[in-house]
Amino acid sequence: MKRFTFAAPVLTAALLMASAATSAQSATAGSDARARYEQERQACMTNNTQDTLATCLRDATNAYDAARKGQLSDPGPIAMANATQRCEAFQNAQDRAECVRRVESDPASGSVPGGGVLRESVTTTVVPQ
Repeated sequence: MKRFTFAAPVLTAALLMASAATSAQSATAGSDARARYEQERQACMTNNTQDTLATCLRDATNAYDAARKGQLSDPGPIAMANATQRCEAFQNAQDRAECVRRVESDPASGSVPGGGVLRESVTTTVVPQ
């Protein structure tokens, strides 16, 4: 019986620490979502989007609500897989490899109003003489 008297306080302390860690992560996620919302709202207010003001603000609010509810996910790995899959359109193995290299390289520049992401790759080829 004495084993349980020691284990109960230890177990309680572990549960409290886990609860505090979860709360801290939740608070961080909430503040990140709020910061993102403020950035998106500012872009709307400065007419830095291709949407109307009402549409832009509605989308920003909806994204903020979804983020607070944990309904948004990071499409990173899926988006990268889709991007590299589009390189399969090239018939030549070298062209396909160059496409994958462009997709995976950083930095990318551009914007949605400007037509998407522009990726540039420079390859120097030395021609033997």
